[in-house]
Amino acid sequence: MTEAVLGVLMTEYLAMREVLLRFLAARLGDAAAADDIYQELFVRLKSGVLPADLTNPRGYLFRMAYNLANEFARARRRRDARDAHWTETTTHKVGTDTIADATAADEALASKERLTVVMKALDSLPAKSREVFVMCRVQGLSHRDIAEVMGISTKTVEKHMTAALKHLTLFLRSTEGERH
Repeated sequence: MTEAVLGVLMTEYLAMREVLLRFLAARLGDAAAADDIYQELFVRLKSGVLPADLTNPRGYLFRMAYNLANEFARARRRRDARDAHWTETTTHKVGTDTIADATAADEALASKERLTVVMKALDSLPAKSREVFVMCRVQGLSHRDIAEVMGISTKTVEKHMTAALKHLTLFLRSTEGERH
């Protein structure tokens, strides 16, 4: 019985192509989306459960097209809201222009290269000076706290910091010429 119903629906589907496309285009305001929905209607007809006794195939096809258009419109509204939220959280407005908060690719590359040079400079420090420098500049510990942790005097911490800063400055200046 469903084969007969499918045959009737497919005949009507093909015969109503232009009418359904106009209906969908008017409903969605988008001819390309209407074409997509028309094709989805075919897929649903072929794979869906069809009623055993179909008295109005044209009405059935219009109802299916209407429901698919509503599903499409809801999905588009959700997508647009999600995209608007994403744009709002990842950009800022300057007048009417939307400016991305992301760093430009060349700036990101330059930053990565500078970080590589700094890491090499840190690696070239003597172990104790590197440890003192990291505790002070990275971890934010005071000279007194570093002295307590390492079991050395505050004056020794200051000497390690001075040596580290001097070494890093010289190292970074010497590599600056290589990068340009």
